[in-house]
Amino acid sequence: MDNNITPMIAQYHSIKKDYQDALLLFRLGDFYELFYEDAIIGSRELNIVLTKKKVSKDKDIPMCGIPYHSADSYISRLVMKGYKVAICEQLEPATPGKVVKREVIRVLTPGTYFDNDKIKSGLSAILEKGNKYAVSYLDLSTGEFLAAVLEKDEILSFISKFQPKEILTLKNSDLSLVEEYFKNIFITKLDEEFFDEKALKELLEFFNITHFYSLGFSNEEISALYSAAAVLKYARISQKSFLPFIKLLKPYKEDIYMRLDYSAQKHLEIINANDGSISLYQVINRALTGMGKRKLKFLLLHPLKNIKQIKERQEAVEELINNHKLRTQIREYLENIYDIERLISRISSNTLTPKDMVALRESLKIALKMKDLSKDINSFLLKDLFNQIEDLGYLVEKLDKYLEDNPPIHLKEGGLIKYGVDERVDELKDLKEKAVEWIRNYQEKLRNETGIQSLKIGFNKVMGYYIEITKPNLKFVPDYFKRRQTLSNAERFITDELQSFEEKVLSADEKIKALEYEIFSSLREEVSSLARQIAKTAESISMIDALVSLAQIAVEKFWTKPEISEDYKIDIKEGYHPVIKNFYEDFVPNSLYMDKDSFFHIITGPNMAGKSTFIRQSAIIIILAQIGSFVPAEKAEIGIVDAIFTRIGSGDALAKGLSTFMVEMLEMANILNNATEKSFIVLDEVGRGTSTYDGLSIAMAISDYIVNNIKAKTLFATHYHELTQMEYTHKGVKNFHMAVKEEDNHKITFLYKVMEGFSSKSYGIHVAKLAGIKDEIIKKAYEYLYKFETKKEDNDILKEDLNNLKQEIIKYEMEQDFSEIINEILDLDLATTTPLQALMILNDLKNRLKIYKR
Repeated sequence: MDNNITPMIAQYHSIKKDYQDALLLFRLGDFYELFYEDAIIGSRELNIVLTKKKVSKDKDIPMCGIPYHSADSYISRLVMKGYKVAICEQLEPATPGKVVKREVIRVLTPGTYFDNDKIKSGLSAILEKGNKYAVSYLDLSTGEFLAAVLEKDEILSFISKFQPKEILTLKNSDLSLVEEYFKNIFITKLDEEFFDEKALKELLEFFNITHFYSLGFSNEEISALYSAAAVLKYARISQKSFLPFIKLLKPYKEDIYMRLDYSAQKHLEIINANDGSISLYQVINRALTGMGKRKLKFLLLHPLKNIKQIKERQEAVEELINNHKLRTQIREYLENIYDIERLISRISSNTLTPKDMVALRESLKIALKMKDLSKDINSFLLKDLFNQIEDLGYLVEKLDKYLEDNPPIHLKEGGLIKYGVDERVDELKDLKEKAVEWIRNYQEKLRNETGIQSLKIGFNKVMGYYIEITKPNLKFVPDYFKRRQTLSNAERFITDELQSFEEKVLSADEKIKALEYEIFSSLREEVSSLARQIAKTAESISMIDALVSLAQIAVEKFWTKPEISEDYKIDIKEGYHPVIKNFYEDFVPNSLYMDKDSFFHIITGPNMAGKSTFIRQSAIIIILAQIGSFVPAEKAEIGIVDAIFTRIGSGDALAKGLSTFMVEMLEMANILNNATEKSFIVLDEVGRGTSTYDGLSIAMAISDYIVNNIKAKTLFATHYHELTQMEYTHKGVKNFHMAVKEEDNHKITFLYKVMEGFSSKSYGIHVAKLAGIKDEIIKKAYEYLYKFETKKEDNDILKEDLNNLKQEIIKYEMEQDFSEIINEILDLDLATTTPLQALMILNDLKNRLKIYKR
């Protein structure tokens, strides 16, 4: 380092060395300055002018700055781009000839930046332990804190559900799987000390507990606590004194919810639509508070498996539907409640504005009114939620007594505390308000004492208060007048009494601001001490809001209450897709019936006829039923489903260097390895990613395995009409097709109705015509189609393919000695074999078997 640099830049270097991975915002007066490489980055990312600062006689360095009062907007932009921002603040007033004391008071990162309500934050840590992963999640904007031990294939689901902006992991860890699927998540590599025993001890001390059993974690889940310890340590180090209230760490129990993996969340467009259009959440959301909206998202991503809990929610929703007055009253209250979870985070972290405290006061007032409604409620869950709203009446009364109703934006501007709270403040306020009257009275008093009727008292910013007397009257000036200024035609004086008054008035405003800030800070500490009770109230209100939202959408759309049971059966009468119905009022509803004699449905029909919509809507109706919602159907009986698996589309992974077929097989491997008899599987065009015969063979083999081994309820939409033969060879398989009305001149009409039986045609040329393909091409296609259809030998070949395939394989198997291959398969360690390795092994075995080729 250059020894000839200025003391201030030397101070900058001293501080910057501890924050090499962050942009250091260095406070200089009314600006935050960036220097060196930070300045170049800041100038580029914020589109601000890059200048220079002279640091020694012959050296300049790059510099750019942002105004202190508008720094938040600039910081938000940097954090959203993935930068860490260290805020270096001045800790004392500037003194000539001395370097101001400065210190980094906070480091903002993508996962810890909770100041802006419009920016999603969230911090996770992932720790690999054997063949499992410990994962945690902390949202500093709401205080939500949870951890779990998950299988590798559950990690993507977890990340997709909670969508953290930053993931912490050890320096030698490989999170390429997460990075491939989530491009907007930033990975931070940390040292072992964040995940060690000391960090765990700090976690327990933070919550004032002696053993992790108190948190509900078992010995097998202790690695989850190490992950949580890393998240907490990182948050505490980065936020320093700005760390907000954090709720007690909870175990995240994946097994109590229906399994919705990353693929299902994406394909069913539960929270986000793939093309940026409208998701299920957006269509059904009627929540009125920020916390209610978050809770509704959580419910959709975490359908229940426990019948008792589902029915408790149903009863609550049903009461809200039937009791219009109650539902309306609750909604009126909710409309005026602010986001209490975010408010308590800002208040406890001292990042609040005075208006935040007023918003909390008004929200708690309404919460007390809501609590009174419990006496009018019958359903167990709803009554319990209202009863859990904490009685914070004494706090509301104090906030009402202390806080001005319309305070300024900034804490140190004054105007925070009402009259009558503090005698010192009142006296100073009185002094300010009565200053004009006092001056008028004092002026009159001096005129009477001196006999100078032209005497007047004035004020200016430079001199303060003064007594002005014209030169002809100077002979009447008493001795206790002290000369201040001589003018051409007058003299200005001051008295001890006026000077004393001046000091009081001029300092009153600053004193008022300081005293009010002191009182306000004490009030903030009291509110922060009640954070857990306030958070409990917020949790209750968020769930109430979510349930009212479910009731409101059911009333608006005339949804019906589904019957939930432990039976295997699913019976949906005239169900419809809630998202598509939202845009097409003439949407054609369809029914679905599945039991042990009819659990694998093969659905054929042309493109655009509604196959994909039907299979998706069935899964969505099940999800809605198991979150306790009413459903878009005339009637529904739902046997509890433990998981929904989907295999739809493949474009999402092509950019990762995986072929369409490989993506299909990876997702199918996940389904076949994890589905149970109680699962619900949605398959759309499986096998399409490879050649016709390979694809057909794989589709048939997968179908055969599901039917014979898993027996999960399955909807399989396919263009492989050959699969329809399975109805005659496999118990539980049923054929359905999308009805099409065919008229003369090749004209068809899609009826969008699911009918029993299979479709004998794919109507591909009809679809091409509807898509706008030129008439001459359509005509030529029909000519080719006629030739193919009239060639009997083609049909014979197809029949031979299907009828002889099984016999040929059996014949080949009888002639071969498979002992070597069988031993290799038996020696495989499936626990450590990745899906990709499994596919490569399978491909190798296939080549070695040299299965009979036609």
